[in-house]
Amino acid sequence: MCEKCSDIKLVKLFRSPMEYTQTVEYIKALIAGGDFTLVSGNCPLDGVKDADGHWADDIIYHLIRCENCKQEFSCCCNTYRGGGSFGKGR
Repeated sequence: MCEKCSDIKLVKLFRSPMEYTQTVEYIKALIAGGDFTLVSGNCPLDGVKDADGHWADDIIYHLIRCENCKQEFSCCCNTYRGGGSFGKGR
């Protein structure tokens, strides 16, 4: 890891839907800052919930990469049973 990604706030376990949505906002801010890019995901970061407040899927995931050192970070959430995390690697 490099200086750009060594201070990333990781989450070992999402304890609430709010913690997950705050992490999604954090990821969007990292990307907007220009040092990270979205590599993949099963829905847009702006689309984890629809206009009616329903989750995009039972399992939602996104993978981002540091543009400086190429370290990858994955965010995965089980919206049906709860849980998930934001951590280093795939």
